[in-house]
Amino acid sequence: MTLTTQEKAVVKALVEKELADIKKLGDSFDIVNSPFLSSISRTKDMDIEFLKTETLYIKFLEDLIQKL
Repeated sequence: MTLTTQEKAVVKALVEKELADIKKLGDSFDIVNSPFLSSISRTKDMDIEFLKTETLYIKFLEDLIQKL
């Protein structure tokens, strides 16, 4: 899937907002590797790798911003 410039800008803004919210929440931030998300990701492994730990999730988001 290819995103338009406008779509990339929106996704980037949403990811930046997510990272800002995570930093604001600090230690009270939790992630959940939900079965629903795993099922719609169409992966063989039912766990989405970047949702296994908060550190992996933050790194995933930071890497995504760089790609956008």
